[in-house]
Amino acid sequence: MSSQSTEQLIQAYIAAHRDPARPVPAAILQALDAAGAMAVQGEVLRQLGETAAVAKVAAPAGSPALAAPIIDSWVTRSGGTLQLHGRNLMGLEMEIAAVLKSDLSPEIARQGKAAVLGAIDHFIVGIELIGTRIDQHKQAGPFGPLSDFMITAGYVTGLQAISTLPEVDGLPITLETAAGATHLGPAKHPFGGVLEPIIAYACAPFDHFGGLRAGMAITTGSLCALIEVPPTGTVTLRLGDFEPVSVILS
Repeated sequence: MSSQSTEQLIQAYIAAHRDPARPVPAAILQALDAAGAMAVQGEVLRQLGETAAVAKVAAPAGSPALAAPIIDSWVTRSGGTLQLHGRNLMGLEMEIAAVLKSDLSPEIARQGKAAVLGAIDHFIVGIELIGTRIDQHKQAGPFGPLSDFMITAGYVTGLQAISTLPEVDGLPITLETAAGATHLGPAKHPFGGVLEPIIAYACAPFDHFGGLRAGMAITTGSLCALIEVPPTGTVTLRLGDFEPVSVILS
């Protein structure tokens, strides 16, 4: 994309963030490549005046490993409230995040799992809110959704500090709302495990928001299908015997 087109796209995102009734047209995103999408992320974050202490990583087959910020004003601890202010909410995902105790560099990542574990302080269970600023995100090209912060709409950090790498595949997931409890089936990590997408991205990072800094929580992919919930009310998700994570949506 030309620099003029990129700036127009950035301003379209700024407008969509400030007014959810003005989504970004999918058609103007179709030509984006991964590097361009990551650059748009960083500039939108900067122009919004936001910071990000939570990031998400993904390692899709056939694509470079990717990352996106989850802006601080969209993050709360378990038991807190997230106000959507008209933001699109497609659903929730239950995830595992790693909280870094030191910067995770490519040099560390290339040494393998033991070295990466040395950069991690602990793990947490979290809930990611999924939502988009794009009018038709499935028609936005291969990297359009990446430019939209990988269609995140917020995050809820669990309170339990898990000291060792959790084995999550096969654990039961339960949803609790005002309508009652629903068993969602066994957890399955989408990228082979909690560390795999972190390592894949850390080996070749190219974000514009400083995505692997000490103190950050790095969330690693949904353990189940997208969970549809009402846009208001209290939602609680449980993964196995770990402490539940809850949020009040308003």
